[in-house]
Amino acid sequence: MLFSVVAPAYNEENVIADFIREVMEKLQKHDFELVVVNDGSTDGTGNILRMLQEEYVNLRVVSHPENKGLGAALATGFNAAEGDVIVTMDADLSHDPAHIPGMVQKVRSGHDVVVASRYVPGGGMEGVPLWRVWISRSANAVIGLVKRWKVRDASSGFRAYRAELVKGLRGFGSGFSVQVEILRELFRKNARVFEVPFVLTNRKAGRSKMRYLKLIPEYTKLLMGLR
Repeated sequence: MLFSVVAPAYNEENVIADFIREVMEKLQKHDFELVVVNDGSTDGTGNILRMLQEEYVNLRVVSHPENKGLGAALATGFNAAEGDVIVTMDADLSHDPAHIPGMVQKVRSGHDVVVASRYVPGGGMEGVPLWRVWISRSANAVIGLVKRWKVRDASSGFRAYRAELVKGLRGFGSGFSVQVEILRELFRKNARVFEVPFVLTNRKAGRSKMRYLKLIPEYTKLLMGLR
């Protein structure tokens, strides 16, 4: 049975080829498609993706003519995906594809959403600057206090979803708080969420698109809405 891996990419020419080859190698024994959403890249990302499509028949590329942000890229990926389970991950080698088969199996065995979590026993972060760790931990702690969701890592973007739950989702912001917005919508649908441990590693190449100072007002606005 086919599952889909959705990876938004914006100006990732330094890492996108290595990312795709790693996914293909580690999931080669499984029936899956890799859907890369090229979110208006202005560097060589698009050309690299076109070349790799000639090499991998299960690589699909969906392109935005201009950068629309993470929320729109995920919505495009959700609707393009053809699998019964949709896995979302970053295209910068910070998420290990080896976790994916186990996450998919847990969705197929009854969970609606499986979150690869840095904050359950066995999870963590390696090579990530301490100030980034502090912002992430603080944001998730506040989200937990406000919503009392039974999710320790609400901002993780490495997840597996039952496909019909996320098909048609749209209207999310362009920033990284979109992960929390998606969870909010799924909890409104009484989704069953499970967390598995995962160790995040710092990206090996390219530049992060996350602007951490902008996250403060972004998360503040989001938390006010969550209340």
